[in-house]
Amino acid sequence: MNATSLGIGNYRTSTIGGAVRFGVPFTEYDTLFFGLGTEQVRLFLAADSPQRYLVFQNQFGGNYITLVSTAGWVRDSRDSFIWPTRGHLERATLELATPPGDLEYWKYSYTHQYFYPYSSRLTFVLSGELDAGDGYGGKPLPFFKNYYSGGIGSVRGFRTASLGSRDLDGSFLGGNRKINGSAELLFPVPGISAIDRSMRFGAFIDAGQVYGLTEKLDLSQLRASWGMSFAWNSPIGPMKISVAKPLNDKPGDNIQHVQFTLGTVF
Repeated sequence: MNATSLGIGNYRTSTIGGAVRFGVPFTEYDTLFFGLGTEQVRLFLAADSPQRYLVFQNQFGGNYITLVSTAGWVRDSRDSFIWPTRGHLERATLELATPPGDLEYWKYSYTHQYFYPYSSRLTFVLSGELDAGDGYGGKPLPFFKNYYSGGIGSVRGFRTASLGSRDLDGSFLGGNRKINGSAELLFPVPGISAIDRSMRFGAFIDAGQVYGLTEKLDLSQLRASWGMSFAWNSPIGPMKISVAKPLNDKPGDNIQHVQFTLGTVF
């Protein structure tokens, strides 16, 4: 991974690993899942990398072998995996890196989506996401495991990964805590048959922010935006386009009114 193009500091990682994961359904809608894996991460920095990245490498080296365990729960009552119009999707996940690996950290994530059909052609969607992570055993959360916000999948209208604090050189640092929320009304493209669910428009309001370890969780620092979206399940993958306008941008924020993705946004 080369992070420079995202503006989050000059660093590059190379990862090799593998994992075994399995799920255990225990109701019609609920599944528990578990996983165990290992990965080797090589970190490459440059002279112009953010100082805190250089400090991390000097203290912990640039080659890490990590043992990672995961556990979680999913409740999925949506009427469609690809094009849902009703139901809930809830997901809670815990990731734990433990000895004898070189890194020791935990990450927790909770997401919830609610789909409500106003009619056969209108669907209202509420989405929320809460994430947190930290290191333990005297080791910090690695900076390349930070959370980021801004762009499609979080707060549209702001440059991808640009929210939150920055380094002295202006690099986006992300944080170890993240909060995102969205409300969106989805409707079909005019002139398209009601049975054709390959594309649709949306009108949305987004809000979110990331916070560093030493920062107070201040909701007044949330950034928000509104706009229109277009989604198409194209033959080469899901495509999303948004046109958004920030509602409360601050001096120094990186605004990006038109954004585009091809493929799944994580």
